[in-house]
Amino acid sequence: MTTQEAHPKLQAPGGGLPWWELLVVRHIIFPRTVRRLTWEAADTLFQDEGKRVLAIWDALPADRLGERILIRRFGGIEDSSRFWSVAMTVEHLNIVGRSLRRVITALRNGQVPDIVARVEDVKPKGEQTPDEVRAEFFHLLADAAIPEPPIACGVGPRYAHPWFGPIDAFRWHCLLGVHQQIHRKQLEGIIVGSKPKS
Repeated sequence: MTTQEAHPKLQAPGGGLPWWELLVVRHIIFPRTVRRLTWEAADTLFQDEGKRVLAIWDALPADRLGERILIRRFGGIEDSSRFWSVAMTVEHLNIVGRSLRRVITALRNGQVPDIVARVEDVKPKGEQTPDEVRAEFFHLLADAAIPEPPIACGVGPRYAHPWFGPIDAFRWHCLLGVHQQIHRKQLEGIIVGSKPKS
């Protein structure tokens, strides 16, 4: 069930997942997902989920794109992310997508980024128009795929994810599509919550 509230009380950005959920995601769900993916399959997941995101966006009237809807928290999202609009959610996908592509490119080139990855730094700011958000997302999907590293999975340098710890370029690459999938589900929840009550 979804509800709409003026100012719901939520945890602060960067509050993370419940400890028990983080353990399950970090040690069971994410490793199992990574084992099922190849570099190419991770690319496909990212693109397929991106197309679903655009289909959801394009099916919604323009005046509803900025409407914030409180949804139930589900596995994989922080409490602070439950009260977003469609435009905010896609803006978040843009921020994370750009950041992850930089991390993946650096790692596949043997470099480790020198900044600490923090969840609170990738929350939407709401400073762009919906048209700007959609155009940026479209370009994110249209960017050339990152070439697969010449080294085997698990061999190259690692960079710390706030929830998963130090992971290599392949695992960061898998996160691109997995993250997009999680927030596509969030968009579906927003759409359900935005429908007028009969």
